[in-house]
Amino acid sequence: MCRRDGNFGMVTALLAIPLALSVGVALDYVNASADRENLQALADSAALAGGGQYDGTNASVAISTAEAILKSYAEKLPAGTTYDVKLDGQSLSVTMDSASTNAFMGIVGRGTTDIGVASTAISPMKPKKITFMPTKAQGWYYKKVSIIVVRPKSTAEEVVGTVTYQPTTQADGGQGTMVVSPQTTLELGDYASLILKMEIKYDGCGLNQKATVSNSKVTCSASNRNADKTFNLTLRTDNPDTTHYLFVDGVQLPQGVTSPLESILECGKTSNHAWEDGGGWARQDFFYTATSYCAPNGQFVRLTR
Repeated sequence: MCRRDGNFGMVTALLAIPLALSVGVALDYVNASADRENLQALADSAALAGGGQYDGTNASVAISTAEAILKSYAEKLPAGTTYDVKLDGQSLSVTMDSASTNAFMGIVGRGTTDIGVASTAISPMKPKKITFMPTKAQGWYYKKVSIIVVRPKSTAEEVVGTVTYQPTTQADGGQGTMVVSPQTTLELGDYASLILKMEIKYDGCGLNQKATVSNSKVTCSASNRNADKTFNLTLRTDNPDTTHYLFVDGVQLPQGVTSPLESILECGKTSNHAWEDGGGWARQDFFYTATSYCAPNGQFVRLTR
């Protein structure tokens, strides 16, 4: 006669082995997932740190910064962990390969689980150099366009270049001469914000000067009058009240918003600018082209994967 309790005990014992192995495999998987998450967090940190240093000219600094982050955690990583840091264009990539030790799957001959992660940080482009080329100016007003940068951790405005228009006659709606300073590509350097500003003096002459008009000819001479010590109107691309005075490629910028840099100076492109000096919207008065040359901006680095 067969004893059922004995059979049950045998079946239970046989089932216990795969059940225990299944639980062990699950635990090994959880541990491997945790190791992968830690590895991914480290790769992300290294990519962001390296990408944050990149300015388009210092590839070795960006790569060594990322590698320094990885090396600082070397003792905490599983033995045999390898990594690779590469820089391609605006993107800095970090790949890491490692192995998570299995506590249970070693029973069936699998002592480790391979884990690998990758992270890429991209530094968006921003203008580093600008070439301004005057094409036309008209009107009765004296006008001065300034290219201004504000350096990181500073509020001081630094003028890096100017374009001025000096009317010489009021005939033909006002005609005159333009001067660009400096007459080379402007090196912007590292900056937090870039601003275009146009200052206007209604009489037709610059600061500390007064205009005399005879037979439409405009002559400027020195002046101590308070009225000649300041401009009558100042327009800025970071002033929501005056952004609409600037036209870019024939399109008037909207009023009431601070015009984003990328809508004014597109990387690697030449845009046509036209400023209205306040005399009437039908005819702009100050025309020039702006060509920007860009490089990665580590200040706004972000992860892409």
